[in-house]
Amino acid sequence: MSKKEKLLNRLFAEPPPKDFTWSELVTLTRQFGFKNTCQGGSHYMFEHASGFRFSMSKTHPGGILKAYQVRDAKAALKHIEEEYHE
Repeated sequence: MSKKEKLLNRLFAEPPPKDFTWSELVTLTRQFGFKNTCQGGSHYMFEHASGFRFSMSKTHPGGILKAYQVRDAKAALKHIEEEYHE
C-alpha cells in the first residue's frame, strides 16, 4: 500500500482520527496535486491545478488538526476526486 493510500485510509477512518498532523495533511494534499502557500502567519492556501482552493490555519503548538480541519480536508479531497472521476 502506498503512502498516499495509507494517509487517505487514516484520514477517512471512522471514527475520524484525533491525531492527524499538519505534516500529514501537507504530504497528502501535495500527492493530490495541491500547492500550498503561506498567506501570512499561520494561514495557508491550498491550490489545485484545476483552480480549486481551500484555506486552513496551521495548528499550534503540536500540529494536530482539529475535528473541523479534518472535515474540511476530507471535503476538499473528495471534491478533487469527484472532479477527476466524472
